[in-house]
Amino acid sequence: MQVIWRKVKVFLKEFPKWFGLYLALAGLITFNLFILEEAFQTCMFGGWQAADVGEWRLIKRNINTMEGLHKPLIVTNYVGGWLNPFAFVSYKGYAKSEREYIDGLRAKCFANAPELFEGETVTTAFVPNEEERLGGAWLYKNGRLSVVAMRRLPVYTGVVTMVDGNPRINCLEATK
Repeated sequence: MQVIWRKVKVFLKEFPKWFGLYLALAGLITFNLFILEEAFQTCMFGGWQAADVGEWRLIKRNINTMEGLHKPLIVTNYVGGWLNPFAFVSYKGYAKSEREYIDGLRAKCFANAPELFEGETVTTAFVPNEEERLGGAWLYKNGRLSVVAMRRLPVYTGVVTMVDGNPRINCLEATK
């Protein structure tokens, strides 16, 4: 009985120290995840005002800032988030939600100001109003945007270039 009581006393003496160390490490990771979440949300809230007044250059900058916050959140969660399994699951879901928000905001910005994406590879749904032959390819037009592709499909991936002041997607691949 004394042996058991000695072991219990050692456990009760040592447990708070080790549990405190665990809480400190888990808290260090979780706090940083929380700050990254708050920074993303603050950026998102600022973007709402910019979108309301059509300030697409600010939205584009906002998207870049959000992308910069999204990657460290994922890395931090996978490197240390497992210390707190509940937080790991929560922040994994939050990171997925961030990706959906960024993609939706990017689509909205591209639809309103495609010229801001010059030099970037984009994937977009596109329904042309006009089409004309352009050498061995087709030039599809819709409003301010045009797409150069081998065939007409609903979704295109390509690099945005400016041609005579108008944005054009030079199709790398076409996707159904």
